[in-house]
Amino acid sequence: MSGDRGAPVSELVHPAIVSPAERIAEAERAAATAGTIWGVPEGMDALLLAQRRAEHTGSVLHVVRDDARLARLSELLGFFAPELEIVRIPAWDCLPYDRVSPNPALVAERVAGLTRLLTPPDPAHPRIVLTTINALVQRVPPRAALEGTSLTVTAGAELDAEHLVHVLAAKGYTRTDTVMEPGEFAIRGGIVDIFPSGDSEPVRLDLFGDEVEDLRRFDPATQRSTGKVERIELRPVSEIAFDPDSISRFRSAWREHFGLDSTSDPLYVSVSEGRRHNGVEHWLAFFHDSLETLLDYLPRVTISFDHQSDQVLEARFEMIADHYEARRAPARDGEVPYRPLPPALFYLDAASWAAMLAQLPVFRFSPYARPDGAPGIDVGGRPGPIFARTGGHAEVFPQLAAQVSQWAGAKPPRVSLVTAWTRGSRERLAVLLRDHRIAAQ
Repeated sequence: MSGDRGAPVSELVHPAIVSPAERIAEAERAAATAGTIWGVPEGMDALLLAQRRAEHTGSVLHVVRDDARLARLSELLGFFAPELEIVRIPAWDCLPYDRVSPNPALVAERVAGLTRLLTPPDPAHPRIVLTTINALVQRVPPRAALEGTSLTVTAGAELDAEHLVHVLAAKGYTRTDTVMEPGEFAIRGGIVDIFPSGDSEPVRLDLFGDEVEDLRRFDPATQRSTGKVERIELRPVSEIAFDPDSISRFRSAWREHFGLDSTSDPLYVSVSEGRRHNGVEHWLAFFHDSLETLLDYLPRVTISFDHQSDQVLEARFEMIADHYEARRAPARDGEVPYRPLPPALFYLDAASWAAMLAQLPVFRFSPYARPDGAPGIDVGGRPGPIFARTGGHAEVFPQLAAQVSQWAGAKPPRVSLVTAWTRGSRERLAVLLRDHRIAAQ
């Protein structure tokens, strides 16, 4: 009644469930460019995506409603298909045209994901990309800005500590007293602690003069070493590179859009001096010649969307427009003016969104059964019944027994699978089921 995590998806599913993915593949081969996949309640979507990833040769992107769904779906995919490489591109955790920056750890995850998309996937670990509506609406740095930006540090190699500090600052790392989060670094004498983007643990560099004498992973909570490594890759942790070329592009774009009389703005002054200003990420487009979309990183991509994604998308478009208009309003007395970036430079609108998806296979998941005459295919998933404890424990098991009996009497008979969090809870549950005359094997 409980399964062990780690088995490939092909070993976990009943053959009857494999056929829906084959039907979807047939629709794609028939040049379908859009469609609804009915009968996909949450939970089954992870299983279906894992099957589709195994059968599709191009990129597979699934777009969820929000960050909570992103975390949950990632967890489910890791259970059903641990062999998959899951690349997550989360959205910023701040409002459009905010005065504050997004969480640095979250930005580091975004940049790590985009950087991974620049390299071919390992054939032994098929790649699936997960993102949210808000993240897909927002433009991202061009691929050229992230290509070849990693710095490799190897044990025994020469490394100038002062040069390393400048490199880390340009890549978006923040200097702190103690390293706790991705994108942070600290220096104490000949010891340099760095939490690289995309890594699960920080690394401690032990320098002897200009030589890297030792490289060790460590636990940020206890600061204790967890093992030696021979090399690390230092990737950018920010979508903005604070190098001379990027700063020059920012200054030119700022003056072009806002005029010379705006150059006393604290944000402009900070960037001109090579200092990061809180909220500067909202002017990302000024640091690059042009921005791209996530789909530019994904060749031959097939896209699927969560249920109710269209409503989330419409709400996002409205929020962007509302916040832009609010920021355009004259500043109140004593308040620093906010000079918002024109939305088209940083966000997709309804027209550009439609154009982006027009030539791609796009599918939308629905938890409901396909209505008669409705287009699309129904893969047969249905939400399970909820046995609420409205009357205490005594009423739950008769409801369950009746449902199990109904399923067993179906043609063909349906087997009920009951899962538990632990082996101990599984054994207790088995006793309760038998006490209520529900056969449990």
